[in-house]
Amino acid sequence: MSRPSSPPHLLVERALALVPDSEEFLPLSDAVIGSSRLDREKVWARSGAYATLGKRVVDPARLAEMIPALAERSRQRLEELYTHVLEAIRHQQEGDLAAAAAALIRAGEAEEADRRLEKAEKIYGLALEISRDLREKTPQIVALRRLGRTARAAGRPDEAWEWYEQSHALAVDQMDAAAQAIACQGMGNLCDDRGERERARDWYERGLAIARGLGDPALEWPFYTNLSVISIKHGELADAEALLARARERIEATGADDAMPFYLNNRGLLLTEHGDLPGAEAVLREALARRLEPRWEMTVRTNLGDVLLRQGRLFEAQEEARRAEELAIVDRLIEDCVDVYLLLGGIARARADEEGFVFYEQALSVCQERGLPRKQEAAVLHGYGLLHAACGRPSEARAYLEAAREIYDAVGFLPELARVDADLATLERAVAA
Repeated sequence: MSRPSSPPHLLVERALALVPDSEEFLPLSDAVIGSSRLDREKVWARSGAYATLGKRVVDPARLAEMIPALAERSRQRLEELYTHVLEAIRHQQEGDLAAAAAALIRAGEAEEADRRLEKAEKIYGLALEISRDLREKTPQIVALRRLGRTARAAGRPDEAWEWYEQSHALAVDQMDAAAQAIACQGMGNLCDDRGERERARDWYERGLAIARGLGDPALEWPFYTNLSVISIKHGELADAEALLARARERIEATGADDAMPFYLNNRGLLLTEHGDLPGAEAVLREALARRLEPRWEMTVRTNLGDVLLRQGRLFEAQEEARRAEELAIVDRLIEDCVDVYLLLGGIARARADEEGFVFYEQALSVCQERGLPRKQEAAVLHGYGLLHAACGRPSEARAYLEAAREIYDAVGFLPELARVDADLATLERAVAA
C-alpha cells in the first residue's frame, strides 16, 4: 500500500496573495513571512542557497500554532492603543491639552514601533492639531519630529525635511536647546540620505555644539558616531578615530550600556577601512556577544559577513548573511534586506556564480518598493555590475556600472563615484586585453 503523497510546498509569495490587504490581517501577513523556511528538499541543492524571501515556503501547520499568540498580541496592541487614547480623552476633559497630545504621541510611537507607519502618522497628526495653539510648545515640537521620522521611514524625504525644519524653527523660537539638537540630527540624517554629506556634516556639527553646551552626554554621542561615519566614507580615518574615541567616552558617561553597539559597529567599519580585518572581526563579534535589538544584530552580522568575505572565508560569510536574513524575515525588517542581498551578491561574485544575480534583482525590488534613498540603489547597481564582470559579461557590467555612476554623480557621493570610475577603467582594460 503506497503512502499518500505530501502536499506540494507553498511559496511565501503565493501564500501572501491569499491574505486580504487590510489592517486586521497585517499580523497574519507578518506571521506567514516569520514562519516561512527554506525548502528542505533544496537545502543541499545549489538553488537552495538562493531561496530569497519571496521564494521561501510556508508551513500551514506551524502557522496554525501561531494563531492564538497572534490573536493575543493583537488584543494587547488594541488595549494599549485604547488606553493611550482614553488617557488623552481624560486629559482633554481636565483641560490639559499638552498632556492629551503627549498621550497621543505615545500611541503613535506604539504604532510606529509595530511598523504601522500610516497609522502612526495619523495619530501624530492628531497630536499636532490639538497642540498647535498651546502656550507649552513641547508636544508640538515632538509631534513635528515624529512626523518627520515616519515620513523618512516611509521614503518621503522632502516631506520629512519640512516636518523637521518646522520642529527646528519652533525649538529655536522657544529656546529649547535639546529639541534643537535632536532636530539637527534628523536633518543631518536626511541630508546624508540625499547624498549631501557636507551639508549633513554641518547639521551634525551644529547639533553637537548645542549638545555640548547642555553637557548632556546622551545628546552628544550620536553626533560623534554619525560624524565618524562621514569621515570614514571620505577616507578621513584619523578624524574618524578621534570622533569614535569621543563617542565611547560620552557613551560611558551615560552609563547606558545599550548604546555601546553603535560605537562597536562603527569601530568595526573603521578597522575594516584601515585594512585590519582580524581587528574588525574581533570588535564586531564583541558587539554580537551583547544583547542587541534585531535591527542592530542584523546590521552587525551583515558587517561581520563583509569582513569575512574580504578574508576569503566565504562559507562563514554566507552563514552570517543567512542569520541576518532570518532576523529580517522574523522581525519584518525588509528594507534592511538590501545590505544582506549586497553581501550575498558579493559572495556570489567571489565565486563568479551567475545564480547570484537573483540577490541584486531582489535588492532592486526592495529599493523601489520601499522608496529607499538613491544611494542604496546605486550600491546595488555597482555590485550588480561587478558580478556581471566576474561572470564574463562586460557589456552588462558596463551598463550597470554606468547607471551606478550616474546616481553617485547626481547625489554627489564622490568617494563612491571614484570607486565606480576605477572599476569601469579596470573593465575597459580587461576588454582591451
